[in-house]
Amino acid sequence: MYNFFRYTEPKKLLITTLIMFMILSGGYILGQHEAEKKSRTNEYISPSLGSARFQYDRPSMSRNPLKEVYNPTPPPPRIPPGKPRLVEYTLEIDEDSMHEVAPGVEIPVWTFNGTVPGPIIRATEGDTLRVTLINTGQFPHTIHFHGIHPAEMDGVFELLPGGEEFVYEFVAEPYGVFPYHCHSNPVSKHLLNGLYGMMIIDPRTPRPEAQELAFVMSAFDTDRDGSADFYSWNGKAFQYAHNPVELTLGKPVRLYVLNMFEEMMAPHIHANMFGLIPSGTAMEPREITDVVGLAITERAIFEFTYKYPGTYMFQCHFSEHMEQGLMGWFEVKQSIL
Repeated sequence: MYNFFRYTEPKKLLITTLIMFMILSGGYILGQHEAEKKSRTNEYISPSLGSARFQYDRPSMSRNPLKEVYNPTPPPPRIPPGKPRLVEYTLEIDEDSMHEVAPGVEIPVWTFNGTVPGPIIRATEGDTLRVTLINTGQFPHTIHFHGIHPAEMDGVFELLPGGEEFVYEFVAEPYGVFPYHCHSNPVSKHLLNGLYGMMIIDPRTPRPEAQELAFVMSAFDTDRDGSADFYSWNGKAFQYAHNPVELTLGKPVRLYVLNMFEEMMAPHIHANMFGLIPSGTAMEPREITDVVGLAITERAIFEFTYKYPGTYMFQCHFSEHMEQGLMGWFEVKQSIL
């Protein structure tokens, strides 16, 4: 066999090696360029590339707005709370509804009342909660409410077949922030498909007046390969980057936060600190911080006030989560008209 390298003069060998390197590296660079160009034709196909295009744009410069934005304002508490009352909700499960997880990206999901997350359930401690579950899908489903209630209201054994209804009824206790979600096996699939929401139980003594917000953190596996492709506040990646949440300068804010994905999340607000109330089960903050770790179904109340006007980021401090959707803007103004 002819040994090219043995009989080639050193100078020629060096030149030949450089030429081969340039050809190979040039092909690699061209391939990378073509891959990036292809990805940017739909910037949300590749989350890591897509987020870089607008992550730090001013909100007015944002592109690809969502078709619909999830309203982050929860229903108001009952003030004054008065005597315990009956509070009723109806939750209807639909399977394979199309849901926009990021601008221009839609996938089939399972929903409570047509949204991911489901609607916020709110009552005052001591009220009787009556929740009617209607299953319009083909798979059995339940609702598991975190909190205190009888065993037959726990949403584990009472599997509800498609086409049937079930009524959950229990006294709302204790006060705090809680998740609710389907507990039919495989639970991981039912959660990943979107069957979850937030429940707020207010204390009998009302909390101080504040602008209230509710953020549910979650993720979506668009290609079903077992790895999250987008992370979201309230079911849509980047939605509050394109549509900033407006706050009033000097007005207290109460933010209810819940993690519903099986990874640790680290919600963080910029240029400010918040009073942290874990699980919302106290009237006063436990500590003052600007970031906290939340495992799946962990939740908290953040209480804060902005001293200066301007545009401030809020995000998950796990960088991958932020780059793939878990970031947005607070627009702090002198007044909200």
